[in-house]
Amino acid sequence: MREMAGLTQYELARRVGVSQSLIAKIESGKIDPKLSIIKKILDELVPLVEVNDSAVNIMHRPVICVKTSETIRNIVTMMEEHNISQIPVVNSHDKLVGMIYDFILMRKLALPSSKGFRASDVMAPLPPLVSPSTPISQIMKLLTKHSVTLVVEGDLIPVGIITRSDLIGYLSRK
Repeated sequence: MREMAGLTQYELARRVGVSQSLIAKIESGKIDPKLSIIKKILDELVPLVEVNDSAVNIMHRPVICVKTSETIRNIVTMMEEHNISQIPVVNSHDKLVGMIYDFILMRKLALPSSKGFRASDVMAPLPPLVSPSTPISQIMKLLTKHSVTLVVEGDLIPVGIITRSDLIGYLSRK
């Protein structure tokens, strides 16, 4: 993505406020940067990169979801099995109603009363929603502020999910 933007590692590092060697280590996969660094990098690169593609080409599908009545124990197990840090919540009609993030689960599980919690007790509002035809350039802007976006069709039916990691992977293959 940096190369697509026409920047050197040094120029990007200067804009982000980090060392050139950190940018090199991130690009080579030697380190996993903090989320705050990724956000700063994306904030610098997104306005400079033009991508002519749409959500359907980078989204994960099918979307792993949980029902509002699902127990916390089962949710944690699903997240571990699928190696995911967030999971959409759907109602009995499979329509999106919320999102569960790992950081919310950590806070809720620390409470003494957490044993009886269900998905509906720990879900957050929905992240940004897009259609399968939404341009990746628009998704790039959303992902500078949000960690995930959901791809929906019709009346809040999830058909895909896009994370910052998905976007970074897609852009790195361009």
